[in-house]
Amino acid sequence: MEVMGHVGEALDAALLARDSATHDHSNRVIQLANELGCACGLSAHELELLEACSRFHDIGKIGIPDTILHKPGKLSRDEYDTIKRHTTMGSAIIRRINAPDIETLARIVEHHHERFDGKGYPAGLAGEAIPLLSRIVSIVDSFDAMTSYRHYHAARPCEFALETIAREQGAQFDPELCDQFLNIAEEVIEDKKA
Repeated sequence: MEVMGHVGEALDAALLARDSATHDHSNRVIQLANELGCACGLSAHELELLEACSRFHDIGKIGIPDTILHKPGKLSRDEYDTIKRHTTMGSAIIRRINAPDIETLARIVEHHHERFDGKGYPAGLAGEAIPLLSRIVSIVDSFDAMTSYRHYHAARPCEFALETIAREQGAQFDPELCDQFLNIAEEVIEDKKA
């Protein structure tokens, strides 16, 4: 991970120590994002950035209280507002690092919960105003969140997640990236089962 070097390794260790489930999720997001990024024809440099932002897209959860982060039921409006802050907290953490492309990386982390229709957070960006790598992370982050155990839901079948992604094409997710993801879905499902 040349983008952030030893600082990145330290942040990765901190995330593992703070919340192993989020750390494991990030590792799965790295793999899925790389598959989608390769299918989209990203350059080697873009793939390196994609790996870094995939690894640290949820780094801001370090600052979320356990009572919210590990709550088994539905979050209240205030709790949901708190969890949404992980995007801006994460970008603020990343911006403290002195490394090449750090501003780009921080922006990608900050906007991975934007929606293609402009109804996401934190800035309500829409369409191509959302950084491309944020749009990629959004799809694979959602896929892994749906198909993995969470405190608030059981792991759902891959087919359910793929149907959800297809249904949200053009609303939550970039339609062209959805097409690419759905095209590699069989490979993704096999990897998920492994």
